[in-house]
Amino acid sequence: MEKKRFRIDIDWGQAAKATKETLLSIGQGNFLIRLRVDKLFPYILVLFILGCANIWLSYEVEQAALRVERNKKELETLKIYHSHLTGEIVELNRLSTIEGMLKEMGSEVKIPDKPADRIR
Repeated sequence: MEKKRFRIDIDWGQAAKATKETLLSIGQGNFLIRLRVDKLFPYILVLFILGCANIWLSYEVEQAALRVERNKKELETLKIYHSHLTGEIVELNRLSTIEGMLKEMGSEVKIPDKPADRIR
């Protein structure tokens, strides 16, 4: 079997001329018009709007994630603060602490020695 070889003859003069015209049209600013992109303008506009919407939504998602992280840190701080306050309240609920506070204020009230009697 004989292999067929394809030979492509390139006209380098034509290629140089096409390259020159392409570079000139880019420099003059009419390259896209030569490619007839003006027919595709509505599609390009829609793609531009969708791209802008994508960028904007990505920005909003990133901002929401930052707010979540900030709120998590603040929540941890508030949990610690809540635990501290709960401990202080429990400490204030003890009779010995109340009696000490009353002594500091100069009150003569103290914890009863025997429980109160119930009248029936």
